Parts: sequence; C-alpha cells; structure tokens
Amino acid sequence: MRKISDSKISDLQVNYKIKEVEFIIPSENEMHLDTVKNETDSDQNELKLYQRFFFGLAGLPFQAYFCAIGVFTTVYLLNKAGLPPEKTTYILFTSRIIDAITDPIYGYLVEKTKLTRFGKMKPWIAASIPLSALSYVMMWYAPPSFSETQLFIWFIFWHSAQFTFITGFRIPHTAMTMYLSHSLKERENLTIFRMASEMVGLLVALGIQGPLVANDSSCLKKNSSGEYNSTSDSKSENNWDQFKYTYIAIIMTVIFLLGTIPLIIFVKEKPELINASVKSQNIEEKVPFWVTLKRMFTFKPFLILIISTILSTSAIQILQANFQLYFDYSYVAISDKFTITIFVLLGCAILFVPIWKLLLMKFDKSKIFIFGNLLMLPLLVGIFFFSTNKTIEIVLFFTFVVIASNSFTCSFLVPWSMLPEVLDAFFIEYRSKQDALFYTFLALGTKILIAFYYGISQVVLGLVKYESNVCAEFQNENVAPSIKYLLAPTPLVFVLLSSICIFFFPINSSVAKKNSEIIKQIKQEEAEKNEIYEHRF
Repeated sequence: MRKISDSKISDLQVNYKIKEVEFIIPSENEMHLDTVKNETDSDQNELKLYQRFFFGLAGLPFQAYFCAIGVFTTVYLLNKAGLPPEKTTYILFTSRIIDAITDPIYGYLVEKTKLTRFGKMKPWIAASIPLSALSYVMMWYAPPSFSETQLFIWFIFWHSAQFTFITGFRIPHTAMTMYLSHSLKERENLTIFRMASEMVGLLVALGIQGPLVANDSSCLKKNSSGEYNSTSDSKSENNWDQFKYTYIAIIMTVIFLLGTIPLIIFVKEKPELINASVKSQNIEEKVPFWVTLKRMFTFKPFLILIISTILSTSAIQILQANFQLYFDYSYVAISDKFTITIFVLLGCAILFVPIWKLLLMKFDKSKIFIFGNLLMLPLLVGIFFFSTNKTIEIVLFFTFVVIASNSFTCSFLVPWSMLPEVLDAFFIEYRSKQDALFYTFLALGTKILIAFYYGISQVVLGLVKYESNVCAEFQNENVAPSIKYLLAPTPLVFVLLSSICIFFFPINSSVAKKNSEIIKQIKQEEAEKNEIYEHRF
C-alpha cells in the first residue's frame, strides 16, 4: 500500500482534501497514474491535420465580418445610407451595448449546456451560422423606399441582430479549444492558428471590400449657387454604386459559410474532456453564479489581464474604425493610399506571426505584451503631424505603419496565450473550471468601451458640423483636426495604461510551469480518488 503525498504542491500552499476519504492507493494503480501523467504531459497532436485546419479556418470569416464592420460601417451609415451623425451614434452605440449584454448571457448558457451527441459547443455554433449570415447581409442593405426614420430602425435592428448572433458563434468556438485535446501544447497551437487565421480574415475583408469602396466618387460638391451636387454618374448610381455594399456583403457571407460549415462537419469535441470538466465541478461544493463572478473579478491575474487586453484591443479597434475617415478628411494628400496602407498594416502583421510565436517561447509573455504595445506609439504620434505627400513623409508614415503592425500581431496572439495560464491558476485556487465565462468577459470589456467611444466619436462629428457624404474640401474646417484627435490620443493613452497594468501580471514563465505541475498532481489525485470510489462502491 502506498500513501500519496501532497508535498509536490506545497510551494503554492495548495491543499486538496476529500472529505472522509483517505488516499490509500494499491500499488497496482501505478500503471493508471502513469497513463494520466502521459496524457497531461504529452506533446503529441491528438487532432488530425485537417481538423486543426478547419478549427482555425473558422476564425477567418468571423474576423473578416468583424473587420468589415469595424472599418466600413461608420462611413457606410454616414455617406452611403445618408444618416446624420446623431442617428449613426444611436445605431453604433445601441448595437454594441446589446452585443456586450449578450456576451455574459451566452457565456453562462454555453457553460451550463450539457453534452449532447453533437457535442457541447457545436450546437450553438450550428445555430448561429445561418442567423449571422442573414443578419450580415441585411445590415449592408438600405431599402431605397425607406425614409430616414425607417432606415434608422432598420439598421438598429439588423446591427443588433448581427452582433448578437455572431457572439453565439464566437464564444463557443473560442471555448471549444479546451475540449479538443488533452495536450496543453496542442491547445496553445490551436489558439495561435485560430488567431493567425483571424488575422488573415482581416486581410481578406479589406482585400474584397477596400478596393471597391475606397475613394468613393459619389461625395457631394458645392456648385456656384452653394448647392450640393453628386460627383458620380446617376445611371451608375442606380446600378452598382447604390447596392455595392450589399453585393460585397453577399460575397463575404459565402466566404463565412465556406469557412464555418466544415467546423461543424469535421471537428469533434472529446466527450471525456467535457465530462471531466463536469465531474470536477460536481466534486466541489456548488457555488452560486454571482459568487463565481466575484471570484473571477477579484482574481488578480485575470483582473490585470482583462484590463490590459481591453485597453490594447480597444486602441486597435479605434484605429480600424476611424482610419478611413482619417484618409478621407484629414490626411487627404494621400487619400488614394488608404487601401494599400491597410494591406501593409495587416499583411506585415500576418508575416510577423512566426516571429511573435518564437518570442512567446523565449520570453515572459507579460514582457512581450508590453513590447508589442509600445511599438504602436510612433504611428499614433505621427498621425498628428502627417499632412503632405512629400516622399520623406510618406516613407516615414509607412515605416511607422510597419512597426505598428507588430502591435496588431501582439494583440491577437499574446493575451489569448496568457489566458490558459490564468485558467490554471484559477483552478488551483478554487477547483473550478469556468472557461466560457473567462473567454466571454475577456471580450466583453472591449465591446463596452468601444460602444461608448463610437457614441462619443459621432457626437464630436455632430458638434463640428460634419455633413454626411460631402467631399473633404467642402467640410467644416474643424472636421479634419477633430478626426485626428479622435484617432490618435485615446489609443495612445490606452496603450500606455495597458503596458503599465500588464507589468504587474503575477504569472511569469516559472510560475506558469509550476502551476502546470500542480495541475498534473491534482489530476492524478482525482484519478486515484475515482479508483477508490470504484473499488468501494
């Protein structure tokens, strides 16, 4: 007979006790312990190559949707749908607040979903795909016969529907990672591949939509009598120009379906991992949902990570949302280079993925996070000063864009690779796995912050008398500098605060490794306890 010692976990004061059960294990169970250990230590890939590919691929069309919405929605509502900034404010703010509200609801429902013969996460994904596809097309279609008020109601409904349904895809797809493999290394690789695919999705969205809508020639100019006339041909407006956003949305939706349906067909969750998670939660004392939330938001590693991620991601989304306005109305001298700028920014971000993956393996992730954040500063500062099309200025601008692309790569890879380490630390302290809730709230804060920022941006445009669909040279003189101030200072402050916050992240490489060893010991003890129950009962 052999008695299990808890000395291996004494470093972090972890006491794992089972009421009225003494850990006396027959020596014949040693082979079972070795099996468990090999499962947790294994670096072997448990998924087939095509399964890993289709899981990661599903992130591409999701991010393509998200990018197109973030970059082009404001310009579309203002200049194509012809809505004033006040109504655009309500649409953007309301839809994103609804998006933020549905995040924890989805997180809770997904976490409580029981295993079905189709899996735990896949039913949610399958239901969300057609609804997301429909709502995406509708949010880019403006019925010609609608009045301004009717268009306002139309866009509020479909924008809110799109964000609600796409969240129903995003949360289970992200949380699904934990149920696909026993190998921590493979799960990390799945996450990195998913995020890399999402970065490609940004490029796909801009490659399809950017060239077709950039430098839209249908803006209004003043004639000699002070009235506005469209610069586009009326016949072409009745055909392509009037519905080009809708046609592009249909193309994007086909890509969305092609990228997400294989996930449903070919990728399968492992029932034993889902059941193990449920058993782990059943062993512990039942904890009310609000107590779980309190634990999460008083847990220092998660609190620091979520604040840093919200600030960093928001800075990038602010750039995405206002970049086209910046080229159309502020940096007009190179307005024809908007598309190439976005391609350089996101193309370099994709090319830098292997470098950042290597950095994640060599250095503490919190330090890498800080380094990535600070690489955005040259571009944010330069935005205030760029104004001409001189060669030296253009070269400097694109140099800063290439440097800033590293921040995009960092934001996509680093926070999500840090979250599993936070989950491990949380499990050690509370013996609770709340994967879906953690993933939910990591994205929730960004959505709330961006919702308020969109509202403030449109209010500012209204105050400086921005006129929808009017060419840059006929806008109020305060419009151009206002867009610069909307684009640069806020992300700059966010990036600095994010770097300061993540500096205090308590889980470095050595702590993460030690936590991994503790998790292995806990799993061994759980396996042994289950063997005792089988022998006794």
